[in-house]
Amino acid sequence: MKEQKVTIHRYPMRKYLVFLAFLALTIVFWLMSKLAQDYDTILKISPKLRSSLSGIYSDATDNTLYIQIRASGFFILGKKFSETGSFTIDIKDSPEGNHKAGLRIATANLKDKIRDGFDKSVQILSIEPDTIYFNVSEHVTKKVPIKGDFNLSFKNEFRQYTPIQFFPDSVTITGSRENVATVNSIVLSPKKYENVDNTIEDISNINTDRNIYVNPTKIRYKIPVERCTEGTVSVTVRTVNVPKGSKLVLLPSTVEIKYLVPLKDYRSVSVTDFFAEVDFNDTQASLNRHIKVNIVRCPPSVFELKVEPAFVEFLIRK
Repeated sequence: MKEQKVTIHRYPMRKYLVFLAFLALTIVFWLMSKLAQDYDTILKISPKLRSSLSGIYSDATDNTLYIQIRASGFFILGKKFSETGSFTIDIKDSPEGNHKAGLRIATANLKDKIRDGFDKSVQILSIEPDTIYFNVSEHVTKKVPIKGDFNLSFKNEFRQYTPIQFFPDSVTITGSRENVATVNSIVLSPKKYENVDNTIEDISNINTDRNIYVNPTKIRYKIPVERCTEGTVSVTVRTVNVPKGSKLVLLPSTVEIKYLVPLKDYRSVSVTDFFAEVDFNDTQASLNRHIKVNIVRCPPSVFELKVEPAFVEFLIRK
């Protein structure tokens, strides 16, 4: 029996490459042909409301339009990947509805504005819903002060010695009359500083309700911190508003004032910088013949004042 030989035909590699290239071109031409045809699809678009009318304010609302269109596959494919999904309506261009209460817009009247974002070849078949609504109210502004929410702890002998400074110290808020009326100040986001031994300077963003707009949106602040020491002075208590022919006798007639002062200012503080007094008119409300001592003058560099005793006994003599 004779042995049969099997012949294997080996095609050159380039024949395979030519075949693959032909197949790829065929697919591309087929896709181009399909994408050139028109199809129906639905796009989602959210109109935004703005106002160029003085005194009118529009709240953000969620109105989504479902636009049925007929367009080429090229347009639809591009829109799906790069769709911005919104357009703007100006209140002044919309006479429908009552601006003081709300705005009602028939979506059929928005066709031209929607078409501006499409190719001229695109057909708009339908828009759902047939009506959209926006909340519209009176626009007001108000200036309100800035307040901080700081949690501070200091190293030994260090203190905050003057009030916190804000730059700016107030902001302008804008919104509906009802929302603005409830805001009397803007409080910065809480901040915590531990073991402080130096002046703090920082910036904080302002976060408010989405229906209130704030300008500016960032506030710089400064918390003055110094190494401090304690001081004590003894002063004579003065009396004021004493009727003619009467005399107000105090027991004791002198008090001690303890205070903190930045170390750098310690030598500049003098006993003559402090005035302590009692008001004769306060005696009428006293039940135990004691009256409060008030510090009516002190150096601007001192703080955390304590008076000992805080109340003194009094006698009224004619």
